[in-house]
Amino acid sequence: MATRAEAASQPPGSDIAGTRGPNSVGAGTGLATAEIEVRSGPPNALWRYVPTLRNEDDHWRLRIVAHDFGMVWEETDLAQRLSLVETEPAPFDQRWDAFLAAYVEHRCSEDGLVPPPWVMQPERHLRTFWHPCGCPDWDLVRSIVTTPGAFELHGIWLPRDELLVV
Repeated sequence: MATRAEAASQPPGSDIAGTRGPNSVGAGTGLATAEIEVRSGPPNALWRYVPTLRNEDDHWRLRIVAHDFGMVWEETDLAQRLSLVETEPAPFDQRWDAFLAAYVEHRCSEDGLVPPPWVMQPERHLRTFWHPCGCPDWDLVRSIVTTPGAFELHGIWLPRDELLVV
């Protein structure tokens, strides 16, 4: 398993994901190994966070998305924000796949932007509700009552204040 340093050392402008698409690097070469797909986009695009998220627990994943990517989102000009999320992040955990979609839908809604189509995919919605903060039972009501609509639609209960970037 890669460390944080190894994940961070991934070259900008590329992501390696096992695919068999016709436009993959190595496609049509007869290679017996899995072909790779090269993605492009802004150096701080959401999909680039996935290698790091894979190696963290839920607490750190929440902080990385809500704080680190949240700061990137807020510091990016409104006209450029969709470029941060237009490329679908590679799936890595059903709960967090739904979380990323809910987060993008929520941030786009706040800014009056139409979210990218990948956030609406059925596999980005949970069948049962999940609470990523692991709050105690006595705090569950606050979480349910204050969850933003996009998160609820994706099957996630998360208090609105957990999304604040400070």
